Amino acid sequence: MSAKNLKIDQLELDLLNPRISKAADQHEAMQRIIDDQNTKLGNLAESIVEDGLNPMDRLLVIKSESAAAKYTVLEGNRRAFVLKILKNPNVLTGLTVPAALQKKLERLAHGFDTKSLEPIACFEVDSRLDGNAWIEQRHIGEDEGRGIVRWSGVAASRFRGQAPAIQAFDFVRQHGKLTDDQRKLLEDRFPITTLDRLLSTPSVRAKIGFDIKDSELLTALPADEAIKPLRRLVLDLAEKSVNVTKLKLKTQQIDYVSKLAAADSPDLSQKGATNQAVRNFTQKDFASPAPAKVKKAKTTPKTPRTTAVAKSCKLNITNPKIEEIFEELRSLQLKKHPHAIAVLLRVFLETSVDHFMTQSSLSLTFATPNGAKDKSLKKKVDETIKHMIANGAVEKEFKAITTALSNDNHPFAPELLHAYVHNRFFSPTERDLTTAWDNGQPLFERIWP
Repeated sequence: MSAKNLKIDQLELDLLNPRISKAADQHEAMQRIIDDQNTKLGNLAESIVEDGLNPMDRLLVIKSESAAAKYTVLEGNRRAFVLKILKNPNVLTGLTVPAALQKKLERLAHGFDTKSLEPIACFEVDSRLDGNAWIEQRHIGEDEGRGIVRWSGVAASRFRGQAPAIQAFDFVRQHGKLTDDQRKLLEDRFPITTLDRLLSTPSVRAKIGFDIKDSELLTALPADEAIKPLRRLVLDLAEKSVNVTKLKLKTQQIDYVSKLAAADSPDLSQKGATNQAVRNFTQKDFASPAPAKVKKAKTTPKTPRTTAVAKSCKLNITNPKIEEIFEELRSLQLKKHPHAIAVLLRVFLETSVDHFMTQSSLSLTFATPNGAKDKSLKKKVDETIKHMIANGAVEKEFKAITTALSNDNHPFAPELLHAYVHNRFFSPTERDLTTAWDNGQPLFERIWP
Protein backbone atom coordinates (compact mmCIF):
# COMPACT_ATOMS: atom_id res chain seq x y z
CA MET A 1 0.00 0.00 0.00
CA SER A 2 1.37 3.41 -0.93
CA ALA A 3 0.57 7.00 -1.87
CA LYS A 4 0.33 7.58 -5.60
CA ASN A 5 -0.19 10.61 -7.84
CA LEU A 6 -2.21 9.86 -10.98
CA LYS A 7 -3.55 11.57 -14.08
CA ILE A 8 -7.30 11.79 -14.57
CA ASP A 9 -7.07 9.54 -17.64
CA GLN A 10 -5.47 6.82 -15.51
CA LEU A 11 -8.60 6.55 -13.36
CA GLU A 12 -11.48 4.23 -14.16
CA LEU A 13 -14.77 3.89 -12.31
CA ASP A 14 -15.49 0.87 -10.14
CA LEU A 15 -18.02 -1.42 -11.81
CA LEU A 16 -18.79 -2.87 -8.35
CA ASN A 17 -19.39 0.51 -6.69
CA PRO A 18 -21.98 -0.15 -3.90
CA ARG A 19 -23.86 3.03 -4.86
CA ILE A 20 -24.80 1.58 -8.24
CA SER A 21 -24.54 -2.21 -7.82
CA LYS A 22 -22.71 -4.03 -10.62
CA ALA A 23 -22.26 -2.25 -13.97
CA ALA A 24 -21.29 -3.96 -17.20
CA ASP A 25 -18.75 -1.35 -18.36
CA GLN A 26 -17.52 2.22 -17.78
CA HIS A 27 -20.36 3.69 -19.86
CA GLU A 28 -23.01 1.96 -17.75
CA ALA A 29 -21.21 2.93 -14.52
CA MET A 30 -21.32 6.59 -15.58
CA GLN A 31 -25.01 6.38 -16.42
CA ARG A 32 -25.83 4.78 -13.09
CA ILE A 33 -23.94 7.46 -11.16
CA ILE A 34 -25.88 10.13 -13.07
CA ASP A 35 -29.17 8.40 -12.27
CA ASP A 36 -28.23 8.00 -8.59
CA GLN A 37 -26.72 11.45 -7.97
CA ASN A 38 -28.32 13.78 -10.54
CA THR A 39 -27.99 17.42 -9.36
CA LYS A 40 -25.47 16.43 -6.67
CA LEU A 41 -22.94 15.86 -9.47
CA GLY A 42 -23.39 19.44 -10.63
CA ASN A 43 -22.90 20.73 -7.10
CA LEU A 44 -19.74 18.64 -6.69
CA ALA A 45 -18.37 19.88 -10.01
CA GLU A 46 -19.04 23.47 -8.98
CA SER A 47 -17.21 22.91 -5.69
CA ILE A 48 -14.19 21.36 -7.44
CA VAL A 49 -13.99 24.20 -9.99
CA GLU A 50 -14.27 26.91 -7.35
CA ASP A 51 -12.29 25.38 -4.46
CA GLY A 52 -10.38 22.40 -5.86
CA LEU A 53 -10.32 18.92 -4.30
CA ASN A 54 -10.60 18.54 -0.54
CA PRO A 55 -6.98 18.21 0.66
CA MET A 56 -8.14 15.91 3.48
CA ASP A 57 -9.49 13.25 1.08
CA ARG A 58 -7.53 11.04 -1.31
CA LEU A 59 -8.96 8.61 -3.84
CA LEU A 60 -8.53 4.95 -2.86
CA VAL A 61 -7.43 2.86 -5.85
CA ILE A 62 -6.24 -0.57 -6.95
CA LYS A 63 -4.50 -1.58 -10.18
CA SER A 64 -6.97 -2.14 -12.98
CA GLU A 65 -7.62 -5.74 -14.01
CA SER A 66 -8.58 -4.72 -17.54
CA ALA A 67 -6.12 -2.04 -18.61
CA ALA A 68 -2.40 -1.49 -18.10
CA ALA A 69 -1.26 1.69 -16.31
CA LYS A 70 -4.80 2.34 -15.14
CA TYR A 71 -6.33 2.22 -11.67
CA THR A 72 -9.83 1.38 -10.48
CA VAL A 73 -11.26 3.88 -7.99
CA LEU A 74 -12.62 2.02 -4.95
CA GLU A 75 -13.45 5.19 -3.00
CA GLY A 76 -14.16 8.51 -4.73
CA ASN A 77 -16.08 7.43 -7.85
CA ARG A 78 -18.20 10.60 -7.88
CA ARG A 79 -15.10 12.79 -7.77
CA ALA A 80 -13.35 10.70 -10.42
CA PHE A 81 -16.37 10.91 -12.75
CA VAL A 82 -16.72 14.68 -12.27
CA LEU A 83 -12.98 15.14 -12.98
CA LYS A 84 -13.39 13.22 -16.23
CA ILE A 85 -16.33 15.45 -17.21
CA LEU A 86 -14.46 18.65 -16.36
CA LYS A 87 -11.47 17.52 -18.41
CA ASN A 88 -13.57 16.38 -21.37
CA PRO A 89 -17.37 16.90 -21.29
CA ASN A 90 -17.61 14.67 -24.36
CA VAL A 91 -17.60 11.68 -21.97
CA LEU A 92 -21.30 12.50 -21.52
CA THR A 93 -21.97 11.64 -25.17
CA GLY A 94 -24.48 8.81 -25.40
CA LEU A 95 -25.52 9.15 -21.75
CA THR A 96 -28.97 10.23 -20.61
CA VAL A 97 -28.35 13.43 -18.66
CA PRO A 98 -31.04 15.89 -17.45
CA ALA A 99 -30.80 19.00 -19.62
CA ALA A 100 -30.17 21.40 -16.73
CA LEU A 101 -27.41 19.19 -15.32
CA GLN A 102 -25.71 18.76 -18.71
CA LYS A 103 -25.78 22.50 -19.30
CA LYS A 104 -24.24 23.17 -15.88
CA LEU A 105 -21.51 20.56 -16.32
CA GLU A 106 -20.58 21.81 -19.77
CA ARG A 107 -20.46 25.40 -18.50
CA LEU A 108 -18.18 24.42 -15.63
CA ALA A 109 -15.94 22.38 -17.94
CA HIS A 110 -15.50 25.30 -20.33
CA GLY A 111 -12.13 26.88 -19.63
CA PHE A 112 -11.38 24.53 -16.73
CA ASP A 113 -7.64 23.97 -16.41
CA THR A 114 -6.95 20.30 -15.69
CA LYS A 115 -3.37 21.11 -14.75
CA SER A 116 -4.62 23.03 -11.72
CA LEU A 117 -5.61 19.71 -10.13
CA GLU A 118 -3.37 17.09 -11.68
CA PRO A 119 -1.76 14.94 -10.50
CA ILE A 120 -4.60 13.57 -8.35
CA ALA A 121 -3.59 12.46 -4.86
CA CYS A 122 -4.48 8.78 -4.47
CA PHE A 123 -3.67 5.87 -2.19
CA GLU A 124 -3.16 2.44 -3.72
CA VAL A 125 -4.14 -0.76 -1.90
CA ASP A 126 -3.18 -4.25 -2.98
CA SER A 127 -6.72 -5.66 -3.06
CA ARG A 128 -10.37 -4.83 -2.52
CA LEU A 129 -10.21 -6.63 0.79
CA ASP A 130 -7.47 -4.27 1.98
CA GLY A 131 -9.59 -1.28 1.02
CA ASN A 132 -12.89 -2.50 2.47
CA ALA A 133 -12.09 -1.57 6.08
CA TRP A 134 -11.36 2.05 5.11
CA ILE A 135 -14.39 2.31 2.86
CA GLU A 136 -16.66 0.86 5.55
CA GLN A 137 -15.25 3.29 8.10
CA ARG A 138 -16.16 6.19 5.82
CA HIS A 139 -19.62 5.15 4.67
CA ILE A 140 -21.27 2.80 7.15
CA GLY A 141 -21.56 5.34 9.95
CA GLU A 142 -19.95 6.54 13.16
CA ASP A 143 -19.51 3.02 14.60
CA GLU A 144 -18.99 4.35 18.12
CA GLY A 145 -16.24 6.70 16.97
CA ARG A 146 -14.36 4.41 14.56
CA GLY A 147 -15.90 6.06 11.52
CA ILE A 148 -16.54 9.71 10.67
CA VAL A 149 -18.48 11.34 13.52
CA ARG A 150 -20.82 13.97 12.17
CA TRP A 151 -21.19 17.30 13.92
CA SER A 152 -24.39 17.97 15.78
CA GLY A 153 -26.31 21.17 15.04
CA VAL A 154 -24.72 22.67 18.15
CA ALA A 155 -21.18 21.84 17.00
CA ALA A 156 -21.90 23.23 13.53
CA SER A 157 -23.20 26.45 15.05
CA ARG A 158 -20.07 26.76 17.18
CA PHE A 159 -17.93 26.31 14.07
CA ARG A 160 -19.79 29.09 12.26
CA GLY A 161 -19.51 31.45 15.23
CA GLN A 162 -20.63 31.95 18.82
CA ALA A 163 -24.23 32.99 18.17
CA PRO A 164 -26.44 34.10 21.11
CA ALA A 165 -28.28 30.76 21.04
CA ILE A 166 -24.98 28.91 21.54
CA GLN A 167 -24.10 31.26 24.41
CA ALA A 168 -27.43 30.46 26.07
CA PHE A 169 -27.01 26.72 25.44
CA ASP A 170 -23.50 26.65 26.94
CA PHE A 171 -24.65 28.77 29.89
CA VAL A 172 -27.37 26.24 30.74
CA ARG A 173 -25.14 23.25 30.17
CA GLN A 174 -22.47 24.67 32.47
CA HIS A 175 -24.60 26.22 35.23
CA GLY A 176 -28.06 24.66 34.87
CA LYS A 177 -27.56 21.88 37.48
CA LEU A 178 -28.62 19.28 34.93
CA THR A 179 -29.02 15.58 35.62
CA ASP A 180 -27.05 13.02 33.60
CA ASP A 181 -30.17 12.23 31.56
CA GLN A 182 -30.74 15.91 30.79
CA ARG A 183 -27.12 16.32 29.71
CA LYS A 184 -27.52 13.33 27.41
CA LEU A 185 -30.59 14.95 25.83
CA LEU A 186 -28.58 18.07 25.10
CA GLU A 187 -26.04 15.99 23.21
CA ASP A 188 -28.66 14.33 20.97
CA ARG A 189 -29.45 16.62 18.03
CA PHE A 190 -30.46 19.66 20.05
CA PRO A 191 -32.60 22.04 17.89
CA ILE A 192 -30.26 25.02 18.21
CA THR A 193 -31.97 26.88 15.34
CA THR A 194 -35.29 26.90 17.25
CA LEU A 195 -33.60 28.37 20.33
CA ASP A 196 -32.05 30.97 18.04
CA ARG A 197 -35.51 31.73 16.66
CA LEU A 198 -36.80 32.41 20.18
CA LEU A 199 -33.91 34.59 21.28
CA SER A 200 -34.00 36.55 18.01
CA THR A 201 -37.45 37.91 18.94
CA PRO A 202 -37.06 41.18 20.93
CA SER A 203 -40.40 40.72 22.74
CA VAL A 204 -39.32 37.29 23.96
CA ARG A 205 -36.01 38.64 25.22
CA ALA A 206 -37.75 41.49 27.01
CA LYS A 207 -40.06 39.11 28.87
CA ILE A 208 -37.21 36.94 30.14
CA GLY A 209 -34.75 39.77 30.85
CA PHE A 210 -32.19 39.54 28.02
CA ASP A 211 -30.82 41.63 25.20
CA ILE A 212 -28.50 41.11 22.21
CA LYS A 213 -25.84 43.54 21.07
CA ASP A 214 -23.13 42.80 18.52
CA SER A 215 -24.06 39.08 18.65
CA GLU A 216 -23.53 39.02 22.43
CA LEU A 217 -26.29 37.70 24.72
CA LEU A 218 -26.61 40.20 27.58
CA THR A 219 -28.60 40.52 30.80
CA ALA A 220 -28.81 42.84 33.81
CA LEU A 221 -30.21 40.00 35.94
CA PRO A 222 -28.16 38.27 38.60
CA ALA A 223 -26.93 34.78 37.60
CA ASP A 224 -29.52 32.91 39.71
CA GLU A 225 -32.38 34.71 37.95
CA ALA A 226 -30.84 34.65 34.48
CA ILE A 227 -30.46 30.88 34.47
CA LYS A 228 -34.15 30.18 35.19
CA PRO A 229 -35.81 30.98 31.82
CA LEU A 230 -32.87 29.83 29.70
CA ARG A 231 -32.76 26.49 31.51
CA ARG A 232 -36.48 25.98 30.88
CA LEU A 233 -36.24 26.95 27.20
CA VAL A 234 -33.29 24.64 26.58
CA LEU A 235 -34.85 21.66 28.40
CA ASP A 236 -38.26 22.10 26.76
CA LEU A 237 -36.61 22.01 23.33
CA ALA A 238 -34.37 19.07 24.25
CA GLU A 239 -37.30 17.11 25.71
CA LYS A 240 -39.48 18.11 22.71
CA SER A 241 -42.14 19.64 24.96
CA VAL A 242 -42.18 22.39 22.34
CA ASN A 243 -40.88 22.40 18.79
CA VAL A 244 -40.44 24.72 15.84
CA THR A 245 -44.02 24.12 14.65
CA LYS A 246 -45.36 25.56 17.90
CA LEU A 247 -42.94 28.49 17.82
CA LYS A 248 -43.09 29.66 14.20
CA LEU A 249 -45.03 32.85 14.87
CA LYS A 250 -43.98 35.66 17.21
CA THR A 251 -47.36 35.45 18.91
CA GLN A 252 -46.72 31.76 19.65
CA GLN A 253 -43.28 32.55 21.03
CA ILE A 254 -44.54 35.32 23.30
CA ASP A 255 -47.42 33.13 24.51
CA TYR A 256 -44.95 30.34 25.32
CA VAL A 257 -42.60 32.46 27.46
CA SER A 258 -45.55 34.26 29.08
CA LYS A 259 -46.80 30.93 30.44
CA LEU A 260 -43.53 29.82 32.02
CA ALA A 261 -44.04 28.50 35.54
CA ALA A 262 -43.11 30.75 38.45
CA ALA A 263 -40.02 28.64 39.18
CA ASP A 264 -38.82 29.23 35.60
CA SER A 265 -39.65 32.94 35.39
CA PRO A 266 -37.01 35.51 36.35
CA ASP A 267 -37.71 38.24 38.89
CA LEU A 268 -37.23 41.23 36.61
CA SER A 269 -37.29 43.58 39.61
CA GLN A 270 -33.79 42.30 40.43
CA LYS A 271 -32.32 43.73 37.21
CA GLY A 272 -29.25 45.86 37.79
CA ALA A 273 -28.18 49.08 36.14
CA THR A 274 -25.87 47.55 33.53
CA ASN A 275 -25.88 44.53 31.25
CA GLN A 276 -23.19 41.88 31.26
CA ALA A 277 -22.44 39.09 28.84
CA VAL A 278 -23.95 35.72 29.75
CA ARG A 279 -20.75 33.97 28.74
CA ASN A 280 -18.86 35.91 31.43
CA PHE A 281 -20.83 34.41 34.33
CA THR A 282 -18.84 32.01 36.51
CA GLN A 283 -19.88 29.64 39.29
CA LYS A 284 -18.92 32.32 41.81
CA ASP A 285 -21.80 34.49 40.52
CA PHE A 286 -24.35 31.94 41.76
CA ALA A 287 -25.58 32.08 45.35
CA SER A 288 -25.77 28.34 45.89
CA PRO A 289 -22.89 25.92 45.29
CA ALA A 290 -22.98 23.39 42.53
CA PRO A 291 -24.64 20.14 43.62
CA ALA A 292 -22.41 17.26 44.61
CA LYS A 293 -22.15 14.49 42.08
CA VAL A 294 -24.32 11.52 42.89
CA LYS A 295 -22.52 8.22 42.61
CA LYS A 296 -24.10 5.85 40.17
CA ALA A 297 -25.23 2.54 41.56
CA LYS A 298 -23.19 -0.40 40.37
CA THR A 299 -24.94 -2.43 37.75
CA THR A 300 -24.44 -6.03 36.84
CA PRO A 301 -22.81 -6.26 33.41
CA LYS A 302 -25.14 -7.55 30.70
CA THR A 303 -24.51 -10.91 29.10
CA PRO A 304 -23.10 -10.35 25.61
CA ARG A 305 -25.64 -10.83 22.83
CA THR A 306 -24.89 -13.86 20.66
CA THR A 307 -27.82 -13.70 18.22
CA ALA A 308 -29.38 -10.90 16.17
CA VAL A 309 -32.81 -11.52 17.75
CA ALA A 310 -32.96 -10.56 21.42
CA LYS A 311 -33.81 -13.56 23.61
CA SER A 312 -36.66 -11.62 25.22
CA CYS A 313 -38.41 -11.14 21.86
CA LYS A 314 -41.53 -13.31 21.42
CA LEU A 315 -43.55 -13.18 18.20
CA ASN A 316 -46.82 -14.99 17.51
CA ILE A 317 -46.13 -15.91 13.86
CA THR A 318 -49.02 -17.64 12.13
CA ASN A 319 -47.39 -18.35 8.78
CA PRO A 320 -45.38 -21.63 8.93
CA LYS A 321 -42.61 -20.61 6.54
CA ILE A 322 -42.08 -17.20 8.16
CA GLU A 323 -42.07 -18.88 11.57
CA GLU A 324 -39.27 -21.19 10.39
CA ILE A 325 -37.26 -18.18 9.17
CA PHE A 326 -37.74 -16.52 12.56
CA GLU A 327 -36.59 -19.61 14.44
CA GLU A 328 -33.47 -19.78 12.28
CA LEU A 329 -32.74 -16.12 13.02
CA ARG A 330 -33.13 -16.83 16.73
CA SER A 331 -30.62 -19.68 16.61
CA LEU A 332 -27.90 -18.46 14.24
CA GLN A 333 -24.79 -17.19 16.05
CA LEU A 334 -23.57 -13.69 15.17
CA LYS A 335 -19.91 -14.65 15.22
CA LYS A 336 -20.36 -17.70 13.00
CA HIS A 337 -23.18 -16.80 10.60
CA PRO A 338 -23.27 -13.00 9.91
CA HIS A 339 -23.91 -13.41 6.17
CA ALA A 340 -26.74 -15.89 6.66
CA ILE A 341 -28.30 -13.62 9.28
CA ALA A 342 -28.07 -10.58 6.97
CA VAL A 343 -29.89 -12.43 4.19
CA LEU A 344 -32.55 -13.84 6.53
CA LEU A 345 -33.16 -10.38 8.02
CA ARG A 346 -34.12 -9.09 4.60
CA VAL A 347 -36.26 -12.16 3.89
CA PHE A 348 -37.99 -11.94 7.28
CA LEU A 349 -38.67 -8.22 6.89
CA GLU A 350 -40.15 -8.52 3.41
CA THR A 351 -42.20 -11.68 4.00
CA SER A 352 -43.61 -10.26 7.26
CA VAL A 353 -44.59 -6.98 5.60
CA ASP A 354 -46.08 -8.81 2.58
CA HIS A 355 -48.14 -10.97 4.96
CA PHE A 356 -49.45 -7.95 6.85
CA MET A 357 -50.33 -6.02 3.69
CA THR A 358 -52.16 -9.02 2.25
CA GLN A 359 -54.11 -9.51 5.50
CA SER A 360 -54.92 -5.78 5.56
CA SER A 361 -56.04 -5.68 1.90
CA LEU A 362 -53.13 -3.41 0.93
CA SER A 363 -51.82 -3.88 -2.60
CA LEU A 364 -48.28 -5.20 -3.10
CA THR A 365 -48.13 -3.74 -6.62
CA PHE A 366 -48.84 -0.47 -8.40
CA ALA A 367 -50.15 0.22 -11.87
CA THR A 368 -47.87 1.34 -14.71
CA PRO A 369 -48.55 1.80 -18.44
CA ASN A 370 -46.89 -1.59 -18.95
CA GLY A 371 -48.92 -3.36 -16.31
CA ALA A 372 -48.64 -3.98 -12.57
CA LYS A 373 -45.22 -3.63 -10.95
CA ASP A 374 -44.06 -4.76 -7.51
CA LYS A 375 -43.67 -2.03 -4.92
CA SER A 376 -40.22 -1.54 -3.42
CA LEU A 377 -39.55 -2.87 0.05
CA LYS A 378 -39.12 0.68 1.31
CA LYS A 379 -42.54 1.64 -0.10
CA LYS A 380 -44.22 -1.42 1.43
CA VAL A 381 -42.75 -0.79 4.87
CA ASP A 382 -43.81 2.86 4.68
CA GLU A 383 -47.41 1.94 3.74
CA THR A 384 -47.52 -0.71 6.49
CA ILE A 385 -46.46 1.79 9.15
CA LYS A 386 -48.95 4.41 7.92
CA HIS A 387 -51.74 1.82 8.04
CA MET A 388 -50.79 0.86 11.61
CA ILE A 389 -50.73 4.48 12.76
CA ALA A 390 -54.11 5.10 11.14
CA ASN A 391 -55.45 2.19 13.17
CA GLY A 392 -54.23 3.30 16.56
CA ALA A 393 -50.48 2.63 16.70
CA VAL A 394 -48.31 5.38 18.15
CA GLU A 395 -46.04 6.99 15.58
CA LYS A 396 -43.01 7.15 17.89
CA GLU A 397 -42.97 3.32 18.06
CA PHE A 398 -41.59 3.33 14.52
CA LYS A 399 -39.15 6.25 14.86
CA ALA A 400 -36.08 4.02 14.58
CA ILE A 401 -37.21 2.16 11.48
CA THR A 402 -38.56 5.26 9.70
CA THR A 403 -35.20 6.93 10.35
CA ALA A 404 -33.49 3.85 8.90
CA LEU A 405 -35.62 3.93 5.76
CA SER A 406 -34.63 7.55 5.08
CA ASN A 407 -30.90 6.89 5.53
CA ASP A 408 -29.16 4.62 3.01
CA ASN A 409 -26.25 4.10 5.43
CA HIS A 410 -28.39 2.83 8.31
CA PRO A 411 -28.12 -0.93 9.03
CA PHE A 412 -31.85 -1.49 8.46
CA ALA A 413 -32.11 0.40 5.17
CA PRO A 414 -33.39 -1.92 2.41
CA GLU A 415 -30.58 -0.72 0.13
CA LEU A 416 -27.96 -1.81 2.67
CA LEU A 417 -29.59 -5.19 3.18
CA HIS A 418 -29.63 -5.52 -0.60
CA ALA A 419 -25.86 -4.94 -0.58
CA TYR A 420 -25.43 -7.72 1.97
CA VAL A 421 -27.13 -10.09 -0.45
CA HIS A 422 -25.69 -9.02 -3.80
CA ASN A 423 -22.32 -7.35 -3.19
CA ARG A 424 -19.52 -9.88 -2.75
CA PHE A 425 -17.28 -7.28 -1.09
CA PHE A 426 -19.81 -6.02 1.45
CA SER A 427 -19.98 -7.71 4.86
CA PRO A 428 -22.22 -6.92 7.86
CA THR A 429 -20.85 -6.47 11.36
CA GLU A 430 -22.39 -7.99 14.49
CA ARG A 431 -23.42 -4.53 15.63
CA ASP A 432 -25.07 -3.82 12.24
CA LEU A 433 -27.22 -6.92 12.61
CA THR A 434 -28.29 -6.44 16.24
CA THR A 435 -29.06 -2.76 15.54
CA ALA A 436 -31.12 -3.75 12.52
CA TRP A 437 -33.19 -6.20 14.55
CA ASP A 438 -33.70 -3.84 17.50
CA ASN A 439 -34.86 -1.05 15.18
CA GLY A 440 -37.31 -3.34 13.43
CA GLN A 441 -38.63 -5.23 16.46
CA PRO A 442 -41.49 -2.76 17.25
CA LEU A 443 -42.76 -3.25 13.68
CA PHE A 444 -42.47 -7.04 13.90
CA GLU A 445 -44.33 -7.07 17.22
CA ARG A 446 -47.18 -5.15 15.58
CA ILE A 447 -47.29 -7.55 12.62
CA TRP A 448 -47.09 -10.66 14.83
CA PRO A 449 -48.83 -9.66 18.12
